[in-house]
Amino acid sequence: MSDVISEPTVSISVNEEEETTAEDPLENDENKQDQQDLSGEEALGVDAVDDAHEGDERNLRPAANVEEDGYDTDLEIEEQSERFDTSGHKLYVDQCEALRIVPVSFFVRNMNQQEIDLKHHGIGPKGAKAIAVSLVSNTNVLQLNLSDNGLDYEGGVAVANMLKENCYISHLDVSFNKLGLRGGLAIADTLQSNMYITNCNLSGNELSDKTAEQFAEALKVNYKLKELDLSHNKLSESAGTALGPAIAENEGLHMLDLSWNHFRGKGAVDVAMGLKANQVLKRLNLSYNGFGNAGALAIGDALKVNSTLLELDVSNNRLTAEGAALIAKALEVNDTLKVLKIGRNPLTTAGVLALLSALVKNTNSSIEELAFTDITISEEIAKMIEELKQTRPELHIEHGGIGAITKPKPRQAPMIVLKQYIEDKNLRLVDFFNQVDKDKSLSVSPEEFRKGLQNAKIPLKEWEITQLIAQLDSNDDGEIDFSELVEGAQNATEDLREQKRLDEKDENAKQSVLVGHK
Repeated sequence: MSDVISEPTVSISVNEEEETTAEDPLENDENKQDQQDLSGEEALGVDAVDDAHEGDERNLRPAANVEEDGYDTDLEIEEQSERFDTSGHKLYVDQCEALRIVPVSFFVRNMNQQEIDLKHHGIGPKGAKAIAVSLVSNTNVLQLNLSDNGLDYEGGVAVANMLKENCYISHLDVSFNKLGLRGGLAIADTLQSNMYITNCNLSGNELSDKTAEQFAEALKVNYKLKELDLSHNKLSESAGTALGPAIAENEGLHMLDLSWNHFRGKGAVDVAMGLKANQVLKRLNLSYNGFGNAGALAIGDALKVNSTLLELDVSNNRLTAEGAALIAKALEVNDTLKVLKIGRNPLTTAGVLALLSALVKNTNSSIEELAFTDITISEEIAKMIEELKQTRPELHIEHGGIGAITKPKPRQAPMIVLKQYIEDKNLRLVDFFNQVDKDKSLSVSPEEFRKGLQNAKIPLKEWEITQLIAQLDSNDDGEIDFSELVEGAQNATEDLREQKRLDEKDENAKQSVLVGHK
């Protein structure tokens, strides 16, 4: 071995262009002489370069990167930190470039944060794809909010596929994105295998009964999901029939929101019966459906045996005094429920009295909040409430004021109101449309249509007119033509027939449940 050279180790670099140059014999002799003077450690560096020439470039470690103690220098550590990007930043930028979209700067700035709130950013389907690609390997984001971004089914599918790989995101909000059937099925399928998501918000996505089977299956097998919001969708009777048994079998869900759907008849009863067997659910929102008295009876039966539910919302469900009395029977024995919201129902004095009397009878009741929202109470009931609060000062009771209790009359759909006006005036649809279409272009703008309704003094509120305009403009071109008005009138007629059919079915279901109850 030659003596160790005291000078610093010389970095050896190889240039591919130099390799292809013809060798000079004199220069080779000088190189050989220099190599003989190198220490054994430096020669190891040359050997590494020679190995690189043979094709194993991944194992190349130049002598300049190796110190005498055998440890790598900081140079390689810096290279590794660049190579392993836990945020997915480069993936996102590259994907945006490939899709020809502008990166969302807020997302880029927050890719290393645990929570990213991207609601109302106009991301769209392509933007969702780019975000999904980058989040596959992201280990930072735990909560992702993509609410109201027009993702459509394509964006929903992209997010669902990402969640099959990502095991860090626990809170997902994709509400109001029009995911529809395909997007809904994709998310439901993911929930069957992803055991990392604990909170999922799918509100306002036009989910229909065809998605119910997949969501039901997810509830049966996923015990990690704690909160699920399916409100403001198009779930109806068959969805209730599918979800009911799944609710009964579920072993993990703490909060379920099914409000603003179309549960009624047997479907409503099946959902309530699922609650009867469930042993983990703490909050259940069933408001703005059509449970009716048949559903109220099933809910009452469930509350008699359920010992875990803490909050129940059955507001605006067409519950009458009879339905209130059926739930009141359960309150006489239930000692775990803390919050009951039953407002905006035609309860009348008898229904309110039945519920309050149940609290008086059950000294072990845990009720802390009883909401009779928008329901007027009488002087006698107001006095009863004050007496009840004296013995239970923690009790909060909300109501719609003191006065004569009358059964609230539900407002009709805006198109039905318009159709009724046209018929009352002995007009044809074309006659009304011509009154609005001043320039006879066979189409009117939303503002022209709004002004026409207001000039005709049709009894519609501003928000109802806005809703009607959105409903009639079925092709979303910003104009309402005569064919769309005709289609709207036909749909209104069908809605009236359907409402009559559902009312009859609800009554039949109620009678069936009453017979079984006896």
